Amino acid sequence: EATSTSISDTNTQRVFETLNKIKTDLVVNYRNENKFKDHENHWEAFTPQTAEEFTNLMLNMIAVLDSQSWGDAILNAPFEFTNSSTDCDNDPSKCVNPGVNGLVNSQNKSYVLNKQDIVNKFRNKADLDVVVLKDSGVVGLGSDITPSNNDDGKHYGQLGVVASALDPKKLFGNDLKTINLEDLRTILHEFSHTKGYGHNGNMTYQRVPVMKNGQVERDNNGKPKDSDGLPYNVCSLYGGSNQPAFPSNYPNSIYHNCADVPAGFLGVTAAVWQQLINQNALPINYANLGSQTNYNLNASLNTQDLANSMLGTIQKTFVTSSVTNHYSSSASQSFRSPILGVNAKIGYQNYFNDFIGLAYYGIVKYNYSKALNQKFQQLSYGGGIDLLLDFITTYSNKNSPIGVQRNFSSSFGIFGGLRGLYNSYYVLNKVKGSGNLDVATGLNYRYKHSKYSVGISIPLIQRKASVVSSGGDYTNSFVFNEGASHFKVFFNYGWVF
Repeated sequence: EATSTSISDTNTQRVFETLNKIKTDLVVNYRNENKFKDHENHWEAFTPQTAEEFTNLMLNMIAVLDSQSWGDAILNAPFEFTNSSTDCDNDPSKCVNPGVNGLVNSQNKSYVLNKQDIVNKFRNKADLDVVVLKDSGVVGLGSDITPSNNDDGKHYGQLGVVASALDPKKLFGNDLKTINLEDLRTILHEFSHTKGYGHNGNMTYQRVPVMKNGQVERDNNGKPKDSDGLPYNVCSLYGGSNQPAFPSNYPNSIYHNCADVPAGFLGVTAAVWQQLINQNALPINYANLGSQTNYNLNASLNTQDLANSMLGTIQKTFVTSSVTNHYSSSASQSFRSPILGVNAKIGYQNYFNDFIGLAYYGIVKYNYSKALNQKFQQLSYGGGIDLLLDFITTYSNKNSPIGVQRNFSSSFGIFGGLRGLYNSYYVLNKVKGSGNLDVATGLNYRYKHSKYSVGISIPLIQRKASVVSSGGDYTNSFVFNEGASHFKVFFNYGWVF
C-alpha cells in the first residue's frame, strides 16, 4: 500500500488517497515490441513522454472503472448492453445493436449481457501488455489473449495505440477538464476488446441508429446507419403507468434526461469519467500537472522500467528456457536464473531397416533453480514415441560375404516425436500440477552400445500454473508459463542393449 507522509502537500495526499481506493488488480507491462498479428513491425519505443502519458491515462481509466459511480451506472443503465461475435458490418441481419430506445429486437435477446457480469469482467484481476503503435494504418488495437485453458484466475490482454492518441489536450481539451469522446473512444474501444468484446453490439461502439422521419436511415447499399455520439431516448419505457421510474435518483446518477441517455459502454464510461473529473476524484488531475514540482531523482532511469514501476502490482520476473514466473511481494526486482536438471529414460527401439525406426520410452525429469532465497523445483514424468531417421550407418564387417551377420559399428541421424508429460512445480512450500504435450526433436549419434542425443522439447499447449502463498500482510505468487516460447534444451547419454 502506498501512502503519503506528514510533510506531503495537499495534492500528493489526495493522489495517494485516490490510488489506495482502487481495488482492481491490474498489471500493465510496457512493451517495446508488437505482438499483434500482422503488425509485428509497427511499433515505436516508449519515450519518457509516452510512458508518462500512458501511465496517467491508465491510472485514471482504472480509477473510473473501479469507482462506485461507474458500477452503479452500469447496473442502473436504462438500456441493454449487447455483444455478438458475428459480423455485423458485412451482414446487417446479424446486427444485435439496441434501437434508439436502448432495447434490442426480441429475436436478439440472447445477446443481451448481464450487467453485473460486465462490472465483474472489467474489474477482474488482469495482465495487460501495452505498446505504442507506429505506421500500423490504425490508431489503436486491442485483443483478449487469455488462454482457453487458463487456470490462474487472471485475464490477459494486449493494447496498442499511436502516440498521438495519448495527448491529454486531444483527450480532455485545452482546459484538460472536458472529455472529447471522439478521441477518448480509441482507448475505451480497444480496452473493451481486451475484455473479449467485439464490434457487434454496444460494448466497443455506441452504434445508435440514425433516424430520419421516424425511420432508421439507410446508406446507398440499403444498410441501416448507426453512429457514435448519439444518445438513447428511453422516455417511452419509464415513468408511465405500470412502468419503472427513470433511474435518476440514485447517488451520483449520470442519467438526468430520458431523452438524452449516454449510449453503450463508451457513453456510460465517458459520462462517469467526466463526472469524476468535475469532482477532482481521479488520481491524475491533468489541469494541475503543470504546476507540480518535478523532482529528477534518477536521470538515467530506464523509461520502460519507470512505466512498469509506476503502474500495477509490484512484480518480479523469473525467466528461464522453460518457464516464466511472476513474483509479487513487498519489493520490485527483476532477475534471471537458469533452470538446470537431469532426466532418465527407459524404453525400446526397433529399426525396420538401416534408415527408419521407432523408439518408445518412459521419462522422468527433475529441474531445480534458486533465486532470491526461493527454491524452484520441477518434477515431470510421462511417456513418448520418436521416429528415428538415420542418414549414416556403418558396420565393422561390412565387406563380409553375404549371409554373415553384420556387426553394427555406428550411426548418425535425427529423431522427432511427441511426449506427454505431467509437470509438478514445487515453490513456496506448495505444489501445482499441469499436464502438457511436447514435441521433441534433435540429433542422434550411436557408437556400438553408446548413444548420444541432443535436442529440444517444445510444449504445444499454452498453459499457466500459479502458486500463491498468503500471509497476514503479504501475498507471494508465482505463475509458471508453459508454451512454445518456453522450450527446453537437453542432452542424453544412453546404453543400447
